[in-house]
Amino acid sequence: MADGNYPVPSRRKTREFVLQVLFAADAQGKNPHDVLAVFENHFQDDQDETLKLHRVMKDFARNLVSAVCEHGQEIDELIRQLSHHWKLYRMSRVDRNILRMAIAEMTSFPDIPGRVTLNEAIDLGKKYGAENSATFINGILDRIHELQGTPSPSYDVREILDRLDESNPKG
Repeated sequence: MADGNYPVPSRRKTREFVLQVLFAADAQGKNPHDVLAVFENHFQDDQDETLKLHRVMKDFARNLVSAVCEHGQEIDELIRQLSHHWKLYRMSRVDRNILRMAIAEMTSFPDIPGRVTLNEAIDLGKKYGAENSATFINGILDRIHELQGTPSPSYDVREILDRLDESNPKG
């Protein structure tokens, strides 16, 4: 039990929270770190909501938001390359941010198996996305999972992009 009487939150709930942060940042054109700070301050000021924030794994949430921010350009480039016939700005905001979060997790958290991240992202797509979101998310992340293999602490989104370039020779 965390905080005395409250159960330890799950990573699933934390991913949902991070998706809310990324979605809000994307919708407002703001830095996700700033939105996270607003969310944390909001929960801190509201006695009833404080329990909800404590139920989120704060470090995991902060680290996941940081990973999305740190590798944002490369993550978006990877999504662009793998989403044939889709422009990044035309994708649903939910799908785009689930993909960003999952790719950041797959490349920055070697202790979490890629299949777990992939399945969690698909579930988020089913819960929050459109009818075809889960299939779309699965297609992109499955390809990344194939390219990535087993993540290591030094694995980077750039390495996946390089492997993708190697597997798609031009000319």
